[in-house]
Amino acid sequence: MADSDPLSAPVVPTLPLPPQTLGQMLRGARLANDLTLEQLSTELRIEAKQLNALEENRFEQIGVPVFVKGYLKQYGQRLGLDVRDLLALYYKQTTLADVQVQPSRTIKLHDERQITSWILAAIVLVLVIAGLAVWWWNGGTFAALPSTRETSAPVTTPAPEAAEAPARTTAPQPLEQLTVPAVAPDASAAEAAANPATDAPASRDPDPVAFTAPVEQVDGGDDEQPTPVVAIPLEFSFAEESWAEVTDGRGERLLYGLNAAGRRVTVRGEPPFAVVLGNSDAVQLTVAGEPYAIPATARQDELARFSVGGAEE
Repeated sequence: MADSDPLSAPVVPTLPLPPQTLGQMLRGARLANDLTLEQLSTELRIEAKQLNALEENRFEQIGVPVFVKGYLKQYGQRLGLDVRDLLALYYKQTTLADVQVQPSRTIKLHDERQITSWILAAIVLVLVIAGLAVWWWNGGTFAALPSTRETSAPVTTPAPEAAEAPARTTAPQPLEQLTVPAVAPDASAAEAAANPATDAPASRDPDPVAFTAPVEQVDGGDDEQPTPVVAIPLEFSFAEESWAEVTDGRGERLLYGLNAAGRRVTVRGEPPFAVVLGNSDAVQLTVAGEPYAIPATARQDELARFSVGGAEE
């Protein structure tokens, strides 16, 4: 009967159940360290609402997975938790799919020969326009061109003898003497009267300079070819897993997605470039072969938004 006495049975201590979710693990570790969300937000430079979303397993409110994992890594390290365990719980709970990194299309200057041809054509055009301008400035004319006078009706000039004929007329005679001509008709005047359309000698033509076609000055401002824009290379080096998004001045997205640690990628495009980086401390940027320092004013926590090649630079 003693064996059936419940009072004599050994007491088994009840152990607390392990946390079931990632948020419960984070909240329990924070309370065990006697810390508040505001204290951790100030220390980690992460908004309190982002930390609260982690503890409540509302990962979709934070953004893309790279930001969630970045905040989770900082939060776990501060609380002394194993980041690998946290990530394992995150992958079990999350419904957000990691963004697949698509190989970026490298923009190549496949039309370099065409650009060179444009430049040479522009140089030749400028030289031709400059030569015409100098020639015109030094008094050059287009006298060799057909004159407008040649296409018009011929201008007749009376013979000089015909023009002087009235001066040789004698004084008026009586009516009875009109039957006898007082002056014999001049042969040259008669010939001029018979052929009124005969051209005058070439020596009596007007000054040919008066018929010179005007020279029209050519303005080469509109004929110049536009200077082609040369693409600028941007090289990114990722020391850790980082998100990157790059858009050039034409609005073309050159890079978008999550980049693994150790990756190096080069994109080319027309400035200015709009750049967004997650985990920006782990990214090194080189512009046209020169190291580029990410502006401190462009950073917000681990996120950095800035422009490269803009007018403000």
